[in-house]
Amino acid sequence: MRAPTTIAALAILLGAPAVSLAQPGGQGAVELSDGTTISQHPSLPKLSLTNAQREQIRKTVLTEHNDIQFRLKTTQPAKDFTPAVGATLPKGVKAQGLPAQVLAQLPELRDYMYVKMKDQVLIVDGMTNKIVDMFSETQPLS
Repeated sequence: MRAPTTIAALAILLGAPAVSLAQPGGQGAVELSDGTTISQHPSLPKLSLTNAQREQIRKTVLTEHNDIQFRLKTTQPAKDFTPAVGATLPKGVKAQGLPAQVLAQLPELRDYMYVKMKDQVLIVDGMTNKIVDMFSETQPLS
């Protein structure tokens, strides 16, 4: 099992005290000697974008020419995918980091990525590839 070793190494690098590789309660966590528990399945906090923030992102990525094209061999299987909040991106669809201009204004999005697909901007959790927000790529938000 590699994950506990990785977390233990991370804890050591961060200057944390000794690490127990036992998984308390079987919940997939590593407990440090100071009682701190580190999840092996971390997740980002719930994202709550305002329409003004969505519009800022939409305007910035609108000029990026990186829409998913389904004629490519790697993305063709995703042509029947219907984007929805909570869905995981299909295999072959790669999200990318948000533009620096967006991150300068909304630094809380640094761990999120995006995909332009089927006239939608999909905001994706960079750790899980799950869609956490989505909105129209072409229609302004009021």
